Amino acid sequence: MRRYSGALINRSHADRQFLLAPGMARRHSLLASMLPEIENLLILQDRDQRIRSYRTELAAVPAERKTREKLIADSAARLDASKRRLREIEVERKRLELEATAKREQIVRYKLQQMQTRKNEEYAAFNHEIAAAEKLIAGIEDRQLDLMGETEALAPATAASEQTHASEKLRYESQIADLEAKKTTLETGLADLESTRDPLTTPIDPDLLDRYERLFKSKNGVVVVPLENDVCTGCHMKVPMQVGLEVRGEKAIVHCPNCGRMLHLPA
Repeated sequence: MRRYSGALINRSHADRQFLLAPGMARRHSLLASMLPEIENLLILQDRDQRIRSYRTELAAVPAERKTREKLIADSAARLDASKRRLREIEVERKRLELEATAKREQIVRYKLQQMQTRKNEEYAAFNHEIAAAEKLIAGIEDRQLDLMGETEALAPATAASEQTHASEKLRYESQIADLEAKKTTLETGLADLESTRDPLTTPIDPDLLDRYERLFKSKNGVVVVPLENDVCTGCHMKVPMQVGLEVRGEKAIVHCPNCGRMLHLPA
């Protein structure tokens, strides 16, 4: 296995910040005595985890935008349904009024014809027609009253829905604008992270890099982990004593026999 000594080559300002994060004195002391391969892999892992995080956030933006757009559409649909019902009520009320007027005019004609007839059978027949027309008018008037009550309840509710929709539309459109700004920021940040990744791989042996990248995919982005009290912090399983001794010896890269991750001494 190839070994590398000395400091990292082409270390960026961001990578220096990673090394000098809170607890920097202790971490810097740790890295100074750490296997160069592990040191290189830890910094690459930090970069890859950030790239992975950026990509995950970017991938979620379209769905988040679609959710807001659907909320706007649903709010508009509720308002449109309420307005449409008001229009339907108005159309039905006008139709009923025309029907009622026609029936009243028909009753007037029946009564005139009834006054002119001298036959009892015809007189009774007109009485039957008049009663039938009056019954229809009564039904129409009942329906008109129902529609009036529905209008009285629906009109203020529609006005409130209109205000709610306007407010929700502004809020969700603002959130969509924020998502677009977030997308732009993420794309810019991701491009910067990706463009500066390759130099971090230069000092790493190709076989070791290939092993690391395969583990990164299969282990959810966590490849190089501390060994604490002979327990792998990646899979939380205890390792054999010999494995712990090899990690503390810092002579070569040691893998967890349970999960395959690369182990190093804790900070």
